[in-house]
Amino acid sequence: MKNNAFTLLELLVVIGIIGVVMAVGVVSYTTISKNSRNARRNADLEAIRQALEMCRSVDGEYPVSIYETVTCPNSTSVITLKSTPKDPKPCVSGERYNYVVNGNGYELTANCYEGGALTVTNP
Repeated sequence: MKNNAFTLLELLVVIGIIGVVMAVGVVSYTTISKNSRNARRNADLEAIRQALEMCRSVDGEYPVSIYETVTCPNSTSVITLKSTPKDPKPCVSGERYNYVVNGNGYELTANCYEGGALTVTNP
């Protein structure tokens, strides 16, 4: 008489293969998500940088703050950046990008950048 059931070894092999495939999928998804968030951070910093440079070309200096709206210091013009983008995945340091004016330049930092903080500066 022939038995049509699976053996324990066959079941363990199938479960092992499914586990390996799931582990590879989770690692791939995590990597893709991280790269996606970093690309968004790069795009956000570039948009803020462009607004800051437009403000400098209009007024000759950088704004004191970039939170809420970017308003040029010597005029009433508001540059196209309506609100400061927020980090796609906030970390312990908060959900905003850090902006510091230092003399004739600025420093714009994404502290939550996965792989180390990303800083954009203008002399």
